[in-house]
Amino acid sequence: MTQAPDLRAMSPQQVIALGGEWEPLLDSLDEQEAESLLYDWQFWSRPVQRIPEEMGTRYRIWLFRAGRGSGKTRAGAEATRSMIETVSRIALVAPTASDVRDVMIEGESGLLSVFPPDQRPEYEPSKRRVTFHNGARAYAYSAEEPERLRGPQHGWAWIDEPASMPLGQASLDNLLFGLRLGDAPWTMITGTPKPVRWLRDLAARPDTITTTGSTYDNASNLARGFIDDILSRYEGTRLGRQELYAEFLEDVEGALWTEAMIDRTRLAGLEPAHPLRAINGWQADNGIPATLDRRPWRTIVAVDPPGETAECGIVVAMAPVNGQAGIDRAIVLEDASTAGRPEEWGARVASVARKWRAERIVVESNQGGDMVRATIHAVDPTLRIDKITARISKGARAEPVSAMYERRLVHHAGFFPMLEAQMTTYVPGESRSPDRMDALVHAINSLLPPRPVQRASVASAVSRRI
Repeated sequence: MTQAPDLRAMSPQQVIALGGEWEPLLDSLDEQEAESLLYDWQFWSRPVQRIPEEMGTRYRIWLFRAGRGSGKTRAGAEATRSMIETVSRIALVAPTASDVRDVMIEGESGLLSVFPPDQRPEYEPSKRRVTFHNGARAYAYSAEEPERLRGPQHGWAWIDEPASMPLGQASLDNLLFGLRLGDAPWTMITGTPKPVRWLRDLAARPDTITTTGSTYDNASNLARGFIDDILSRYEGTRLGRQELYAEFLEDVEGALWTEAMIDRTRLAGLEPAHPLRAINGWQADNGIPATLDRRPWRTIVAVDPPGETAECGIVVAMAPVNGQAGIDRAIVLEDASTAGRPEEWGARVASVARKWRAERIVVESNQGGDMVRATIHAVDPTLRIDKITARISKGARAEPVSAMYERRLVHHAGFFPMLEAQMTTYVPGESRSPDRMDALVHAINSLLPPRPVQRASVASAVSRRI
């Protein structure tokens, strides 16, 4: 009689390869065995999701660089579950406090979901603390406050989505200084990459080991709608290489924007009623004297209607009233661009304008301005819509806005992947002008007054003496 195969000695892929033969094997498990198998990470995980053997000896940093939905969070939570057997104090670090709570701790693949019911950790939000069944503790930290990591000591740490941390370098430095408990403390970093300089430098360190994974590796566990929407939208694109395959993208030669230009003024958070607090906080963190400004701020929605593509560019931005050329800053609040029929994107524009209480909507008259106005007014006739006439090429309009980014006059209040992908790949004269970027250019040019042109003059030594 042939002995039934042992499920624990097989991978899920090997089990699936058995076809319908594995169902009787599962039926043969009692309740305790089934639950044990359910929480057996060695059985369910892929090799790249498991802790490398040389961690803590040869390597101090494990960078798990993977695409969206590839199982990064589950790998981090399971690594934490494993590490509490030898480490009593752990650090959990994410871009914001809510990210630590909503993703790393309470998320579907977070810490509270990977332990068996009888070992479920206790989470105390007020103390930013997770206590495990064996007494080990994990403490939650936000990368918005890197100074909180300066004093505490830890024996292990899990950092999630470092590319989304405006103060990521400071957070990592403070964490590593305090990573000194136990015989061989180390840290795990999970995330989808962006071409951030400090993250590239981290990956190049001799004590860093990098494992990679793509969204497709975990496709069997993802919702069908996610596969149809996200993969079909990003596959074959430059942004897809980053978001799906977790590649570090190089800057495009000749592009008007780079990732570094956008990242260095990105705001970690924003209070809509007090936008200047966010900018002043950014200035202080970057060694720039803060300036107090009591002027009110105005918000506009810029619309670039569908041209060569079916996508309507919709970007929301704000700046102080009565702007001062070369001094004031603008904040990009949202990229609400969408594809669809005119009535669909018209409703989207109206909804966004009401959401942000926009002063007005600006549209380019050269590109069906009357049609855009009629489309939006069909949804909400009370909205103010101003038409702007473009008298120069799209590249010439975009260059001054690029210069404002270079001079650190424009901030992104969050991450806008599709918009930023268009910005960092646009080369005047070589690539078509994409809708999201066009809407951004309209918004910034409408909010910030142009800087006066200083005309140079040349005089001879004789004329100067006269």
